[in-house]
Amino acid sequence: MLPRDERRFKSADLDGDLAATREEFTAFLHPEEFEHMKNIVVLETLEDIDKNEDGFVDQDEYIADMFANEEGGPEPDWVITEREQFSDFRDLNKDGKMDKDEIQHWILPQDYDHALAEARHLVYESDVDKDQKLTKEEILDNWNMFVGSQATNYGEDLTRNHDEL
Repeated sequence: MLPRDERRFKSADLDGDLAATREEFTAFLHPEEFEHMKNIVVLETLEDIDKNEDGFVDQDEYIADMFANEEGGPEPDWVITEREQFSDFRDLNKDGKMDKDEIQHWILPQDYDHALAEARHLVYESDVDKDQKLTKEEILDNWNMFVGSQATNYGEDLTRNHDEL
């Protein structure tokens, strides 16, 4: 891990002084949030998933990152769906593998707001009366979803007093 962290640090250290400012340290910790760090995110993803080290992620490597069929039985439906996702949406040039550009498109999409998507998911799953507002009861009835969500700081934000509740 040390060479990987050193490479990431050098990319984050914009002034090259080998000391991290607050901004540089934040880029080191959250490289996906910084334009100049996106190539590091792609490279680290490629290194993690590319088991045959050919510089690409093929469909089997993509699936193996999510699912290990240790029992040898049939693949679950969600794995079959992920294989279709790979073919239809991940492998943009249809050559059977993802290159660095396709990996970037996958893991760092341009027009996707993760926080908004998570908030919409929580409301969709918990809003029983479909009024687009969550009551205290709706949140408590689905507490397990909220304590597992980054949107609520894994439930910590639910322990604070809120006027809106």
